[in-house]
Amino acid sequence: MQKNRSGLEELERLERALRTLSGCNRALLRARSEDALLREICRVVVEEAGYRMARIGRAEHDEDKTVTLLAQAGIPLDEADMHALRWNDSERGHSATGLAISTGQPHLINDAQGGDFPPFWRDFSRRWGLGSVLSLPLRIEGEIFGALTIAAPEPDAFDGRERRILDEVADDLAFGLEILRLRRRREQAEAEVRHLNRALRVRAAVNHALAQAADEAALLQEVCRVAVQECGYRLAWVGYLQQDEALTLCPMAHAGLEEGFLSLRRNWNTSRLGRTLAERMEAGEPMVLRDVVHDPDYPFRKDARERGYGSVVVLPLRVDGVLTGSFHILAAETDAFDDKEVQLLLATAVDLGFGLAALRHRVKAAAAEETIRRMAYFDAVTRLPNQARLRELLEDAIAAAREERRPLAVVRVGLMHLREVNEALGSTEVDRLMRAAAQRLQAVVGEGGLLGRLTEAEFALLLPRAGAEAACRVAQQCVAALDEPVDMSAFLLDARASAGISLYPGHGADAEMLIRRSGIALMQARGAGSPVAVFKMGLDRESAQRMALMSELRGAIERDELMLYCQPKMHMASGEVCGAEALVRWNHPRLGQVNPGSFIKLAEQTGLITPLTFWMLDATLRQSHAWHEQGRRAQPLSVNLSARDLHDPRLLERIEHALATWGAEPDWIEFELTESALMQDPTAALETLARLKRLDLRLAIDDYGTGYSSLSYLQRLPVDAIKIDQSFVAAMQHDDGSTAIVRSTIELAHSLHLQVVAEGVEDDATLEELAALHCDMAQGYCISRPLPADDFLGWCAARA
Repeated sequence: MQKNRSGLEELERLERALRTLSGCNRALLRARSEDALLREICRVVVEEAGYRMARIGRAEHDEDKTVTLLAQAGIPLDEADMHALRWNDSERGHSATGLAISTGQPHLINDAQGGDFPPFWRDFSRRWGLGSVLSLPLRIEGEIFGALTIAAPEPDAFDGRERRILDEVADDLAFGLEILRLRRRREQAEAEVRHLNRALRVRAAVNHALAQAADEAALLQEVCRVAVQECGYRLAWVGYLQQDEALTLCPMAHAGLEEGFLSLRRNWNTSRLGRTLAERMEAGEPMVLRDVVHDPDYPFRKDARERGYGSVVVLPLRVDGVLTGSFHILAAETDAFDDKEVQLLLATAVDLGFGLAALRHRVKAAAAEETIRRMAYFDAVTRLPNQARLRELLEDAIAAAREERRPLAVVRVGLMHLREVNEALGSTEVDRLMRAAAQRLQAVVGEGGLLGRLTEAEFALLLPRAGAEAACRVAQQCVAALDEPVDMSAFLLDARASAGISLYPGHGADAEMLIRRSGIALMQARGAGSPVAVFKMGLDRESAQRMALMSELRGAIERDELMLYCQPKMHMASGEVCGAEALVRWNHPRLGQVNPGSFIKLAEQTGLITPLTFWMLDATLRQSHAWHEQGRRAQPLSVNLSARDLHDPRLLERIEHALATWGAEPDWIEFELTESALMQDPTAALETLARLKRLDLRLAIDDYGTGYSSLSYLQRLPVDAIKIDQSFVAAMQHDDGSTAIVRSTIELAHSLHLQVVAEGVEDDATLEELAALHCDMAQGYCISRPLPADDFLGWCAARA
């Protein structure tokens, strides 16, 4: 009976071993992952085969030689038990599992609760009812991976055929694990190749897009499209970094399953992950997030699950070395973006950054070229063709007119008082005025001609096919259009104009001549007070003569060929000479004595008045120095300053230098300024007079009575004298009104403690009347005509 029972037990043990082998083989055939296979093997051993416990542990090569429990069945997973396993030479390392791993041989404990088993594991066996324990090492690719440990409730199990079957189970499990690992490595290699291929396709496509890109937004969109549609990524998008406190990332382009994903707020400075991302991006390092659905730090887990992506790579995007934003690529796989794929994608992001920089440089260069072209050929204020462009267009128009044997006209329209508007209101209002004028003229010209801005205050109209009559009609319409006041900021501004006309072929056969002669005609219109004038041939010769005279005057100033004259001034009470007004004369080698009024007016019109003033200053002090060297008392000489002189920033510096050069005393010279010159810019004039006065120089207002200065303004001026204009003085003998003006002027000046000089005194009767009115000084022909400076002191001695 005992023998039969032993045979029955052996059969039962054999059957459970066979059930283990069969179940394990099924599990091996179906296995797709290592973890699932190990769990299924332990379940089969316990639930299908009937063993008490099954566990699979992996040997760790750490300092304590721990064993990591990968799967277990039959008894609960206890945290303490899980961490108890070792394969070192210690009590815990002398478990069946530990000895199988450390020796590399199967290890059987026939009596797990007996005295041969270490106390720790005896207690463990008693607690869970383990009678015998068999641990079988698992060898993978020639190395011990771990061990399969099976426990039976009865002692002395696992002998004979049962043992051999379980050895086969362990061998099959090890082989299965090896196959799974080989398969996983193959799949990983294949996935790596796929990932590398798609990353390479992305880079190739991006570089192709960069070569053809002309627009930044289109380039970004194409890069995202390629990544998704051609390379198989789930979603790709590019965000630009906003320089706000939160470092907001603003999406610029995307492709793929987006559906509101990009509208989710993204700030790099408001979360731990965002700050880490910002640091990585600033350092130029990519950031990879895998299995994002289960990543507790990933803020968009729900969106990842809904949109079907498992991995994310964020690539820094630098343009010209500056972190501009980031390039985001999302993949469906949870384990995408290995190192090689990331390196390729990072290189792609670098290429994109270089491409964006190059594109921006091209755009800037194109904009700069357009700006240069616009500056070279178009007026910045009115956007009309400028003088250079007008000349080109006029040359083309002349060539066409010559070929077709037809006329054309150039109408030059000049606005009046533009300088006064600029001085009163500033350049901004002048620009507004010119834009308004350009709009009105364009409305007149329409499609029948071409309008351009020729100079600061002048426009030019090119009228193809227009003769003199048609040109005059258009010119009159233009002048009429500008007669209407222009509505400025807070007032209406008069924008009156004149026009000059030149015609092809009658007035010239090239652009330069037609433009120049239209300008001469414009000057004629202004001089005659006429709205429109057509060029006449004699005007050209007169203009040429003026230009030649201007050039010769410049040369005469530079070569010191002018002459200094003096017109004496007499003190009324004593009859003594008290100084003179310094005057300039020009003895032209071909024309003889040139009328001072003519060349001084020419100097004012052409900007030569300031060099002429400085010549007068130097000549006057040089003459005074000569008198001083001769031991003769120098008479103070008066030098006129023009309105242009008052605006010369070097005026005070030149006067100081001239005084220092000649060692002059302040009483050698005084300055006369016309009332009209002072009133052009009263504030600036007052400042200049104050600076002159600080040099201890005498100052006088010339031509007083012809300007518009108020009494309050006169009271503020730091002057010593006023000179009554000769128009009032000359009329005193036959005009009571002039006499009244002279009398009131003298009284006003004396009340302000100013001296009075009457100029233009022509006869003794006027001189006596001025004396009766207590005028302080006088000058005029009845005293003396202007004398050469060398003769002045001799005349003074003779008069004495």
